[in-house]
Amino acid sequence: MTAGDCLDRILERMVPTHNIQRGYTADGRNYPAYARYEASAEKYVLTRKANLWKVSESEHVLFMTVPASADPDAFFNEGCRLISGFMEPAFSRGHAKYPPKDHMRTFLSVVLISEHPLEEDLIRKIRRYRYDKSYLFSLRGYSQGRMIAVDLPNNKVYTSPAAKDVAGFYRQVL
Repeated sequence: MTAGDCLDRILERMVPTHNIQRGYTADGRNYPAYARYEASAEKYVLTRKANLWKVSESEHVLFMTVPASADPDAFFNEGCRLISGFMEPAFSRGHAKYPPKDHMRTFLSVVLISEHPLEEDLIRKIRRYRYDKSYLFSLRGYSQGRMIAVDLPNNKVYTSPAAKDVAGFYRQVL
């Protein structure tokens, strides 16, 4: 299976819950796909004007395909930079100082689909990757970075600790 085929299968399964955009440009570079999920909940009494609380959460997933001739480690480093330098300010905060008032959490995910077998050093880096940022002592919620790597030659999925709950989804695609 090629990286493009795997990406198509992943996106096909995400269609019911995510808004998907193919050929996404972020931070001056083109990516094969971007998926966004947003949800909100609120509690009110009798009318919506008497709102007791409201929360919103979102997930932003940026996909990167790593051809067999490329270095997966460079793509991992780019993914780390994307989460902290582009995705968090743009998607979580909207380039403001803090997220909106009702923000609860934002998941920022980078999915590496590699046609090249991943080395142990890179797998160790992925499993140790952590990115967490809270806003106003968590009163305005938090953002969490997730790193997911799909190793096509070995039919394996490696995730950061924050992405353990979505690893099964990507394993089903293989």
